[in-house]
Amino acid sequence: MTSVEHVSLIMPVWCPRPEWLREATASALAQEGVETELIVVDDGNDPPVATLLPDVAGGRARVVRVEHGGVAQARNAGIAAAAGTHIRFLDADDVFDGDGTRRLLDLLEGSDDRIAYAATVFCDERLNPVWTMTCTIQGDAREQCLLGRFTVRLPALLFPRRVVEATGDWDSALRVSQDWDFVLRALEHATVSGATFVAARYRRNEGSATGDIEAGATGGRRVLEKYFERHPEERGTALARKANAALDATLARAYLVRGARRQALRSAVRSVRGDPLALPREASHTLPALRARARRR
Repeated sequence: MTSVEHVSLIMPVWCPRPEWLREATASALAQEGVETELIVVDDGNDPPVATLLPDVAGGRARVVRVEHGGVAQARNAGIAAAAGTHIRFLDADDVFDGDGTRRLLDLLEGSDDRIAYAATVFCDERLNPVWTMTCTIQGDAREQCLLGRFTVRLPALLFPRRVVEATGDWDSALRVSQDWDFVLRALEHATVSGATFVAARYRRNEGSATGDIEAGATGGRRVLEKYFERHPEERGTALARKANAALDATLARAYLVRGARRQALRSAVRSVRGDPLALPREASHTLPALRARARRR
């Protein structure tokens, strides 16, 4: 790690819980062993976010206030304001582990054409750990991400600025699956270096947009459409069928968990038609979470 490396931590904020926001901010400011700046993007909140963070000071944190436009536009504003050579994203209800940013930066070994990742601990609302999401993919991860097998959460990723700029803006037209879309596009410009240490803690929030399955289905379909618009030579291939089958398998699981059996069956049938192995793979990916939740009951 060289002395010129500087990480911008970008946090979009909309209608936050004050105590969660303060915990997220404190974790970002407590990053060890690396030069950082925290950019809190106030997405048109009333009252302004600055009133909830009176202790944010010292030159390593600033609040950028924009008109309300959603999380994608807020992240774009944060990127525009960032000065770092590397960029990491977190939400106002997540928490970073103390040395996570430094360890992610170390994984890159000075390269600006790789994305670093680590594990994420899924927590309840009180930040009690429930289960840990890990991944073992190294190198080219584009296809695995397209198929839903790049099991890494956004807060556990570190992007070189060059990759972020090559990726382009976050897509504000997507209500759900914005993270998937951005990471998938980023992986068209970079390989990955990953490890299994914990870099972030994701707080379960029942009010999040990801709880809307129909929006998730629409957003997921659009992410796939955009991918094949960029890669028309891959339309109609086995990869395209597997990608749609993987999305249907994820939707089948989501519908089933929420008791929507008819929709789950329809999604499952479509998945099997596209790729008979998609449902078993989805089950294997979600078993750790289901087992952990069962133990807590």
